[in-house]
Amino acid sequence: MNDLRQWCADATAHRIFWLDGMAGTGKSAIARSFSRFLRDNWLLGGSFFCLRGNESRGDVRRILPTLAWYLAGRDPQYRASLLPILREHPDVADYTIEKQVEFLLEKPSNDVFIKHQGSQMTRPPLVLLIDALDECHDAEEVQQLLKRLIFVSKDLPVKIFLTSRPERHILTEFESPVSDLLRILRLHDIEKDLVEADIRLYLRTRLNTMRFSRSFPKSSLSEEWPSENDVGCLTTLAGTLFIYAFTAVKYIAGNNPVGRLKTLTGFARAADAGLPFYAALDDMYTLILSAALDPKRYTNGEIDTTKRILAAVLAAREPMRISDISRILVIDLDDIRTNLDRIRAVINVPPLEEDGVVTMFHSSFADFLTAPGRAQESMMITLSVAHHDLADGCLKIMKSDLHFNIAECETSYLPNSKQHLATIAASLKYSCLHWGHHIAAADGASLLPQLEDVLFEKFLFWLEVLSVTRTIGLSSSILMRPMTSKTIVSYSIITTLIC
Repeated sequence: MNDLRQWCADATAHRIFWLDGMAGTGKSAIARSFSRFLRDNWLLGGSFFCLRGNESRGDVRRILPTLAWYLAGRDPQYRASLLPILREHPDVADYTIEKQVEFLLEKPSNDVFIKHQGSQMTRPPLVLLIDALDECHDAEEVQQLLKRLIFVSKDLPVKIFLTSRPERHILTEFESPVSDLLRILRLHDIEKDLVEADIRLYLRTRLNTMRFSRSFPKSSLSEEWPSENDVGCLTTLAGTLFIYAFTAVKYIAGNNPVGRLKTLTGFARAADAGLPFYAALDDMYTLILSAALDPKRYTNGEIDTTKRILAAVLAAREPMRISDISRILVIDLDDIRTNLDRIRAVINVPPLEEDGVVTMFHSSFADFLTAPGRAQESMMITLSVAHHDLADGCLKIMKSDLHFNIAECETSYLPNSKQHLATIAASLKYSCLHWGHHIAAADGASLLPQLEDVLFEKFLFWLEVLSVTRTIGLSSSILMRPMTSKTIVSYSIITTLIC
């Protein structure tokens, strides 16, 4: 953090700072802290936190339009320079990455913005922050974005802070011969004693906060808790993985914190230097899931339900509310909450009174569930099965819910913007937007009869939902996605509709 503060304060420093690190080492935690520092000191030009599997935050083409929107609100001169460009190119958000860089960064910086910044040499440049760039789903477009940003950065009046895993398509661009523009920090290569000190401080602080909370069972304490041995053991288990410490705290904070801490510190074997990088984290995830999927405590049906919910959270195209998961999977709402409560250490579940979305805390948990050789076979998630489950639910919702004039338009002679339209249910909107993706990612042959029913009987009503939700431009890509997949289950149906 001190390095980052010094970098952003120095107007002559490298224009781009890349924080590189393996999954779980704390890149996003640092990015959020740095973003807060920049915001508090009026240095944040804009931020974008990428998220794998999310329709919006996983799309690299959303990054620059979002940053431009932030920057326009932050700097009136940039806004004045950008507006004429947007009037001439109102659909710039749909342009290629190269054109987005030209119209949203290069051109606005060539006149008013550069002069404005140049007249205030005492003020450090604003910083644009992009976190977890590796989680965007189009590797080629990510590579194109980096190539263009690195190329134009020397002429921009802003700095750029990026974080990502060291994926090959990203690493290639940062290994280009423009090192004078780049500052690179590899988080997983920082001295182990420095990382250990940070993680030890984090664990001690969070556990002590837990001890003095109102909900902590004081009667169960016979001595100081947590002991230095406990904190030291967890620190050793975490190694260089901040996500281990974070997940451990979430796990301990559940029922019986004293007993859970004892359970965790019993896994000291993972401290051996020769074990793989993620051994301790995998042990942690295995411990949590073993309790949630314990056949001695739960029936086969309950275990299958837990795995279906977990698979849906993992495969969903965008985070869903509990009520929407319940609707798509046809599982009782209370059953959803009961199952999610058992895995709160790894899944972010909104409180009962809130209507938030369900998400995984960290992508390393998704890696654990799907990468061969990490999770036990009984815990692994097969993504094609998860997508089949979601596709089936989406088609059933569309079959039952789509009908004529679903938005309750008063007339067909006025545009949507001039009418009061009924709200489309979130579960139906999700189904209409993402059925094509889930069918393409699943073994969709068995879904063919359902797909035929929906597209032949409800096609125009489906288009109406896309129109009302302002996503009609996606209709062709939704239809084409199953056709370009390996299954091609819907070729004849879709081509008939197109004709």
